[in-house]
Amino acid sequence: MIAANYRKNPQAMALQLVLDFGRALVWATRRPTTDAARTVRALRGAAFKAAGRIQWPVKAITPDWWKETQRAARELAAQVLAATLQCC
Repeated sequence: MIAANYRKNPQAMALQLVLDFGRALVWATRRPTTDAARTVRALRGAAFKAAGRIQWPVKAITPDWWKETQRAARELAAQVLAATLQCC
């Protein structure tokens, strides 16, 4: 039954294969110097991009409550410093 499904939809089997490319991020090597190597690198990068293997870092969003807490802590530290300097 499973083999029959794969014969009908061979792309489904290809999507389920685990592709081990060896070293991590082989496509992110130094810039090639020959035209052939540049073409291979461009095609490899396009294939990774199309497959969704390139993941750009997502900037972490700081919650507003944390920003307000940090601001309040800085204000308190400034007040404590001012009070300490007035005291002596």
